[in-house]
Amino acid sequence: MFKGLNIQTKLFLLLSGLTISVLFVVLVAVNQISSSTIEQKVLLDFKQLQSFFKNQQALRYDRLAESASLIGENSTFKGNVQTEDPATVAYSVGEFANFTKTDLFVVTDEDGLVLAWLDKPDRAGRDISEVITVEQAMLGYYPDLEPEWPFLWEVDDNLYQIVSVPIYAGNRIIGTLTLGTVLEDIEAKQLKQQTPLDIVLFMDESIIGSSSPIYEESEYEQIARENGALIDSMIAKSTISDPFRFKINDEEQLSFISPLGIGERAYYVATVPISREFQALSSIQRNIIIIAAISFFIIIPIAIFLGSIISNPINRLTQAMLKVEDGDLNVSVETQSKDEIGMLTRAFNKMIIGLRERFALTKYVGDHTLQMIQTNADQTVGLGDATTQNLAILFTDIRGSTSKIEGSKPDEFINMLNETLGAQSQIVLQNNGSIDKFVGDSVIALFSGDDAVERAISAAIGIQRDFRNNKRINSYFEGIGVGVNHGPMLLGNMGANERLDYTVIGSEVNLCARLCSEAKVGQILITKKLADSFNLAAYHSLEDVNAKDLKGFSNRIDIVEVNYE
Repeated sequence: MFKGLNIQTKLFLLLSGLTISVLFVVLVAVNQISSSTIEQKVLLDFKQLQSFFKNQQALRYDRLAESASLIGENSTFKGNVQTEDPATVAYSVGEFANFTKTDLFVVTDEDGLVLAWLDKPDRAGRDISEVITVEQAMLGYYPDLEPEWPFLWEVDDNLYQIVSVPIYAGNRIIGTLTLGTVLEDIEAKQLKQQTPLDIVLFMDESIIGSSSPIYEESEYEQIARENGALIDSMIAKSTISDPFRFKINDEEQLSFISPLGIGERAYYVATVPISREFQALSSIQRNIIIIAAISFFIIIPIAIFLGSIISNPINRLTQAMLKVEDGDLNVSVETQSKDEIGMLTRAFNKMIIGLRERFALTKYVGDHTLQMIQTNADQTVGLGDATTQNLAILFTDIRGSTSKIEGSKPDEFINMLNETLGAQSQIVLQNNGSIDKFVGDSVIALFSGDDAVERAISAAIGIQRDFRNNKRINSYFEGIGVGVNHGPMLLGNMGANERLDYTVIGSEVNLCARLCSEAKVGQILITKKLADSFNLAAYHSLEDVNAKDLKGFSNRIDIVEVNYE
């Protein structure tokens, strides 16, 4: 559709079309957006309300738990409980109730039978051991420090938030103490605070408290009846419901339900009239329409202006990128701009410089190092990243190079050295090996895989034959000594954080270096152990060499020469 159009025209068409589309969507969907905004705002109010409610519950819980623990540890109180005389215990309950802010004060014996109940002497002897907090206290459990939900207890149509503690005499539990705070209108009003929400507390389907006077109790109770399954689910899961809608007195409300605690089918319903929220959003609706209309007329000249500024730099940058795609790294894009396009252009130029440097650096590391870097491209490579691997290793050393340095011109010597090192490298790569490093006039190469030893020996033979056949080189240098070995080696990053070398170390590496040192001109030396382990005599002509004492090894090493004539 946009083929053949320049960036300026495309930008104008796209921005204009976008503005028109946004304006159309705003006009058609503003009511849906408003509804969604209302629900999000109310949901935030609900979450704030729930957070405040949990804090209030925690404060009540802490106060009850602290008071119960202090009273339960009082020696006088313990002594009265030990008498198991209802009148004595009731007197003690009355005394402690004078300085304890509580609506429920119950003391039982060790079997859960009531000894005293504040202001209810007729409850003496009642069995309340089935109350879960009393049952836990009878077993010696103290209240949790930070419970997720408080325990509730319904008594005489009143709902209490309760805490129970064991009463000890020495190491023996002699009874339990339960304190509670009634939940009613004042708790609902505290819960409401400054929010626009109305709070109604329920016990089963009966209202036990509200934040505001309720004139339509039947409609609220109908909500409780119609949402019985939802309420049971919320209480069973101890979680709050998603917002839902219903009508009270023909006015649509947005609401959610939350448990008050555990132990009873008690919960609260928070509601807010939707019309109240629409009043606040009506001005936002008008502003959205005005802003969208103004934006349309502003975007037209901006699109034309931006298009002319952006087109030329982007075109130049695009052409440069196409050259890079074709493999040309000798490109650079000039820019004087300091805006984002200029920053992008300068970043592109830096990227090209970096690519040139990285391309050049690949020539200074072995294939195994490049493979490690590629494998760990998404990680930070550092010291200590090492593994033990079974590898074949090849050492070569050019004989007579030291004397040639003294009697040759520097550039002549370097050219001849590079020629023979380059030839050795090519042979290693042809045998699927990797150049670990060049050390002066020596080559160190690594081979991995099941046939690593065979490929390493094949490379060694190829190096010796190539040197022998190159009259220009073999007339300049005396020859090459080669050592080959195989075994477990430590392969990893070594050196310093500022300069790493991904290489190998180990006794097998040292042994290979010693074999190379022992090798005379034209020789390829391996250990007899290596020859026997890989049955090399079946494939190569081998000749025993006298066992030798090698530096760094306590035992004499049996050495074998690989013949390649």
